[in-house]
Amino acid sequence: MPCEFTLDLCFIRDDAQISLPAMIDRQLHGMFAGKGTWYIDHKVEDGLEIAVAEVKGMGTWESEGELLRYIEETGTDPTQDIWDYLQGYQVQVIPKVDAGCCRLKTR
Repeated sequence: MPCEFTLDLCFIRDDAQISLPAMIDRQLHGMFAGKGTWYIDHKVEDGLEIAVAEVKGMGTWESEGELLRYIEETGTDPTQDIWDYLQGYQVQVIPKVDAGCCRLKTR
């Protein structure tokens, strides 16, 4: 059953060798290309680099747990492990019953 999902990820780090938004974008592209879209908000404050990514889309995950397992299994890039900087997340999965189907009542 198709499900709509929303995923908010907050990353914070104090060392800025490689652009954090670019690293996040590469990871999200690898995991969600064709499944959703994302937006990354980025700022530097008090010497900390902060990036918040919002991902929205459709997938086959029927629960938040399934989506989190998918991320754990596919979201690893040993050259750029953004997950070390993950400080918080929020996830929501909403099943779409009758997605793409329209039923009309007739008498």
